[in-house]
Amino acid sequence: MKKIIIMVSLILLMLPISAQEYKIINTKTNKETELKEMAERLGDYDVIFFGEFHGNKILHSLELELLKMLNANNKNMIISLEMFERDVQPILDEYLSNEISEEKFLKNSRPWPNYETDYKPIIEFAKENTLPVVAANIPRRYANMISKQGLNALDSLSVEEKEFITKKHIIFADEYKTLFMQTMRSNMEHSSKMPKGMMMNLDLIYAAQCIKDDTMAESILKFHRIPPRRKVIHFNGDFHSRKHLGTAQKIQVLEPMLKVAVITPLLCEDEFSWENEDLLEGEFLILLEEEILEK
Repeated sequence: MKKIIIMVSLILLMLPISAQEYKIINTKTNKETELKEMAERLGDYDVIFFGEFHGNKILHSLELELLKMLNANNKNMIISLEMFERDVQPILDEYLSNEISEEKFLKNSRPWPNYETDYKPIIEFAKENTLPVVAANIPRRYANMISKQGLNALDSLSVEEKEFITKKHIIFADEYKTLFMQTMRSNMEHSSKMPKGMMMNLDLIYAAQCIKDDTMAESILKFHRIPPRRKVIHFNGDFHSRKHLGTAQKIQVLEPMLKVAVITPLLCEDEFSWENEDLLEGEFLILLEEEILEK
């Protein structure tokens, strides 16, 4: 039964998405545009950040459709994912090159719970088209060490373990921090699952968030710089790239001359409406009806 459910989900994911379920806004023109035109416009950029709501099926379908269009228009594409961590890069590479089975890959790569329905199509497309995939994120266990013990906790790691962590860790006290703190406090107020003492550790949690951004930015650039330089599309939770902050900001710190584009999803209470301030969220907005978001 489980296999049947997964198969049905994959089939549904591959079906064309109705334009009535979303709208794309080009923030430079403040006008609606089509997915194909967005793909063409993105051809001018070196690194593309696609911010997602992890549980939203429409966004996952658009990710795959956009990837196919970009790959058709631009050779030497690279895919980068928040959803895989640096230490599993060898396992990911072995699977993409058909050296190991899918069973061994899934057993050793710590895929997210929604891998089968939401990220497997991307990995399989990469495999079929021999596209490199970057396991970009810091291993969660190291980020957790920072959130609980502080940055000094990493001093105890071996040289080999430190290879999975960014060499340059920057903690900006800027708009990103303000938004992060607001989001965390809001989540704590509305969730009974949050530990009571966590409010006191928000600075450490923010430091862990920043090291994720730093590590993903460094991972993307490491692959992008391999000659010939390739276009990268990076998939992450929207907070990591919204307003060109987070990982998008860190990659520009490391290489300011890169042309970086951000795609940001936006939930609409009314029928696909947006404000002028929303135009600052990225180069393109994907408008979704609020009730479509899966909690």
